[in-house]
Amino acid sequence: MFNMRQLYVFSLVLLLLTGAGCSTTHEYKGTKLDPPIPVPDFELTADSGQPFRMSETNGNIKLVFFGYTFCPDVCPLTLSEVRQALAKLDPAQRERVDVLFISADPERDTPEVLDRYLSNFDPTYIGLTDDFEKIQEVMKPFGASAQKEVVENSTTGYLVSHTARLYLLNPNNEILMLYPFGFPPEDLASDISALLAEGV
Repeated sequence: MFNMRQLYVFSLVLLLLTGAGCSTTHEYKGTKLDPPIPVPDFELTADSGQPFRMSETNGNIKLVFFGYTFCPDVCPLTLSEVRQALAKLDPAQRERVDVLFISADPERDTPEVLDRYLSNFDPTYIGLTDDFEKIQEVMKPFGASAQKEVVENSTTGYLVSHTARLYLLNPNNEILMLYPFGFPPEDLASDISALLAEGV
C-alpha cells in the first residue's frame, strides 16, 4: 500500500507526464473537417498542355486553390502566402506537398498563360484549366463557385468572383482543412508539419 507521501509523489509524477503529453498535441490553425470530404478523381489540362489527373499526386498532401491570372488581389496574395508557408518546411516535407491552382477563368487562362503566371511564384505549382463546365464539376465537392462580373470601362473586360478559400487535402484525396483568405503562412506551415509528423 502507498503511504501518503508516496501517493503524493506518484500523483505529481503522473500529472507532470500527462501535462507533457498534452503539450505536444498540435493545435491546428485551419478549420479541420471531421469527417474529411472525399474528392473524386478528375482530369483537367495542365499548364504543360498535357492532361493531368489528381490521382497523379496520390500519396502527397495537396493544397488546392481556385483562382485566375487576371485576379487583382486575392489570388496573388494567396499564392505568395502558400509560397512563404512551404519555404518554412524542410526539403523532405516540401516534397510531400503539391499545389494545384485551378483556373476559374479558362477563357483567358490558357496553359501557356498559367505557366508564365505561376512561374512568378513557384515553378512547382501545377496550373490547371479546361472547359468551364468541367471546372464547375470539379468545384462541386469543394463547395466552391465562380462567376463572371462585367466591369465597365475596364481593360480586363470582366473580373471573376470566386471562392477564396485554400483547401488542404490529405493523401487520400479528402478535404481535411480549410483556410480563409489572409491566413498567416506560419499557421499553414505548422499544420502541414504536424500532419506529416502524424504520418498522414
